[in-house]
Amino acid sequence: MKSYSNLKEDLEQRRKELESKQKKQIEDRKKKAISYRDIVAGNMEKEQKKQEKMRQQEQERKQAIRAREAMKQELKRELESEKN
Repeated sequence: MKSYSNLKEDLEQRRKELESKQKKQIEDRKKKAISYRDIVAGNMEKEQKKQEKMRQQEQERKQAIRAREAMKQELKRELESEKN
């Protein structure tokens, strides 16, 4: 049979192991939480860039339409001036 001091040492050892295990679990949860936040933040950033790119493309498209319209008007004016 184990002596009281041996039982006490075993109990203390188990307590330390349990504390260590709990600390590790807490750290793992923190890492996962941080990782999840990073993923969400990254996704939001990608979405913002995508939206900005779409806005820019739309703006360029409108600008191109205006430029074509201006060219048509200029051609009409030139044809009108040549007729007169």
